[in-house]
Amino acid sequence: MIKKITVLAICLLALTVCTSEPKRYAYHVTVAGGPSGWPIWAEEISLDQSFIPGGVNSSGYEHTPPRGASIVVRSPAPAPQVVQARWFSYRQQKYYEVTFQLPEDLESDLRRWFKEYPPEDYSHYLSLGFSGKGEALAWWRAQCGPCGFDRSYDFHTPLIENVKAQEVPGDPNRYRQQTQQFINEGRIPASVLQ
Repeated sequence: MIKKITVLAICLLALTVCTSEPKRYAYHVTVAGGPSGWPIWAEEISLDQSFIPGGVNSSGYEHTPPRGASIVVRSPAPAPQVVQARWFSYRQQKYYEVTFQLPEDLESDLRRWFKEYPPEDYSHYLSLGFSGKGEALAWWRAQCGPCGFDRSYDFHTPLIENVKAQEVPGDPNRYRQQTQQFINEGRIPASVLQ
C-alpha cells in the first residue's frame, strides 16, 4: 500500500511540475529606430534580464507595425515580460533608458496566436522600437512564409505604445564620427553638432 501511495505521489508531483512549466515560444526580436531623420543606436537591450545584442541606426519606428532589423532569434523561451533598453539619439545627441512591462495577458495571447498562426507556416516577431525623440513601443507580428509576397495573411498588433524614456547621462562624443556621417549624408541637420 505504501508503495502505491509513493508511486501515486511521484506521478502527481511530476504532473504538477510539468504543467507549471511555462510554455516556450520560438520568435525573432527585431529593433527599429527612427522615425526617418531621427536615427538611433541601441546600445543595450534585454528581455527579462537576458541581454540581446544592440545596433540599428535606421528608421522603421514610424511604420505599422514597426520595421526593423532582426537582431536575434530567441530559442524557445517563455513569454517575455520586461523590456529594458538604452539608446543614443544622433539628432538630439542624448542618451535614453527605458524599462517597461509587456501586457500581463501576453502568455494567453501567445498561446492563441501560435495556434492561429502556426510556426510551420508563420515566423513570429517581437518588434521593439526606440525613437530618436525618447519613446519606445513593442508589437507582436506573425509573417506567413508560404504566402509569398501576399502580406494579407500576416498578423500584427501593438503590445505597448508611447512609452516615455528617461534621458540619462552619457558622452555624445562617442558617436561624433557617425553623427558627422549622417550630417554629410543629409540625414540629420548640421545644427546637431553646433
